[in-house]
Amino acid sequence: MRYTFMEANYPPEELFSKAYSRFYDSLKKRYQIGIEKATDKDYAQDYYCRNLFAENTMIPKHSVFFHSLISTFIHYQKIGEDNPFELTLASISAIQEMTSSVIEQTLIIHTSLAERLEQLHWLYTEAIEDHNASILDLIHTEQQLMKYSNQKIILLLALDQVTKRLNEEFSRKDQDSVANHSGSQGEEPHEPKLTRSQQVLIAYYISQLVSAKHKKNVSKCADALHLFLGIPYTQITHSELYKKLLHPLTFSSEKATLQNLLVVRSFFEKIASTSAIMLIDSDIEKVKKELE
Repeated sequence: MRYTFMEANYPPEELFSKAYSRFYDSLKKRYQIGIEKATDKDYAQDYYCRNLFAENTMIPKHSVFFHSLISTFIHYQKIGEDNPFELTLASISAIQEMTSSVIEQTLIIHTSLAERLEQLHWLYTEAIEDHNASILDLIHTEQQLMKYSNQKIILLLALDQVTKRLNEEFSRKDQDSVANHSGSQGEEPHEPKLTRSQQVLIAYYISQLVSAKHKKNVSKCADALHLFLGIPYTQITHSELYKKLLHPLTFSSEKATLQNLLVVRSFFEKIASTSAIMLIDSDIEKVKKELE
């Protein structure tokens, strides 16, 4: 993630535009070359979408600094500011100060005799539980990011936006391909299958109905869901279902969360579970308030 000597002198908006185009062309080409040479196209599509786009290692998604940076940038975009780049860069000092505070608290927890994961920032907890990350490595990443120049921050914003766009673009193409293939076989139209995230959301509400303490039983819930769906795993805390169960109501946006809640609500309507519907309606209202 570098910029040329000439790009270093560009204003933020122009640097973002040029970097965006460069990253988009490069990652898209790598994806297409990977799919072309693969013997199993479906497997390759999933692999490259995940590694090049959804989980690109250049994106420090478990960083408090990065998360705040992206949230700030998207905020200014959504409210229609003319200069979201300048406003985001102007917020860097405040983001650095907040991140430094998180690092300080994390070090206190890490060096205490009674270290507890639930006391850590949720991004760090997710990184440790999902990827066996080290607290010291997470802190090191934060410290490196806080030293970034304005130009490198703009590049990071561009790379993040590109990976999100490509992930949506090629995931949608894959879904359209499957839909077209099914239609060409002359099959009767049917309702779309539940996504894995929606299945997890259903399992979450079922656990709520049986009064299971979700946060303390994620491993048990994930194990039961693996058994029910017939999906094998080697280590439960590394499984996709476990990761989704950690934050079942977390999607790419409030709008996506609302859409998934409505799909899951219709599932419980079919089995006439009024208790589940009441729980879901409560969460739907919360999301709607966020969207207002």
